Parts: sequence; structure tokens; C-alpha cells
Amino acid sequence: MSGKPPLRDVLDTIIELLFVRFRLARIEFIAQKERMVRLGVLALAMVALFFMAFISLLFGLNEVLSPAARIWVFFGLGVVLLVLMAVACVAMVRNLAGQRRFLEQTLKDVQEDVAYLRGRRDMDDWSNKG
Repeated sequence: MSGKPPLRDVLDTIIELLFVRFRLARIEFIAQKERMVRLGVLALAMVALFFMAFISLLFGLNEVLSPAARIWVFFGLGVVLLVLMAVACVAMVRNLAGQRRFLEQTLKDVQEDVAYLRGRRDMDDWSNKG
């Protein structure tokens, strides 16, 4: 014998490794879908509550402020809200990018497993990865 495992054992190992990696990818897809649905529901609730509160605030300020102060307050509110909206958009983009990185890492690990099984990498490369 040449010391190599039989072909059946190698194929079983390959199939088992691929199934494990694809299960991990499936779990991540499901979790990402659930996070996106939750994020959408929360965003809709947030927008509805924001508009109700904002309209109430504007009606109240319209009664309390003098005409000169109204202009400064209303335009100031507009600027502050635009800045807050930009910050919220940046935070959402960063959150989505972090979710994509995990999936990309899982797919990269699948590629490394295939490279290992094809003989392009050895166990030393695998153990030094961590």
C-alpha cells in the first residue's frame, strides 16, 4: 500500500466536509433573512412613530414660538434631522456589510476545503490559519 486512504474514504470525507460547510451557509442565509425582516418591521414602526411625534412637535412649536423664531427652529430641525438620517443610513450599511462578511468567510472556507482535498494545500496550511 502507498499509505493513501482508499478512494471511498476520501469521497466520504469530501462529501461530509461540503455538507457541513453548506449547512453553515444555509444557517447564515436563514439568520440573515430573519434579521432583514426584523429590521424592516422595526424601520417601518420607527418611521411611523417618528412622523407622528414630528407632526405633534411642529403643531406645538407653531403655537408657542414667535414668527422670527419659527423660521430658525424649523430650518434647524430640518438640518438636524437630515444629519441624523445620514448617520442612520451609514449605520445600516455597516450592519449589512458585517453580515455579508460572515457569509463570504464561509464560502472562502469551502474553497479552502476543496483546495485541501485536491492536494493544493496541506495540513500545515490549515493549522496555521487560525
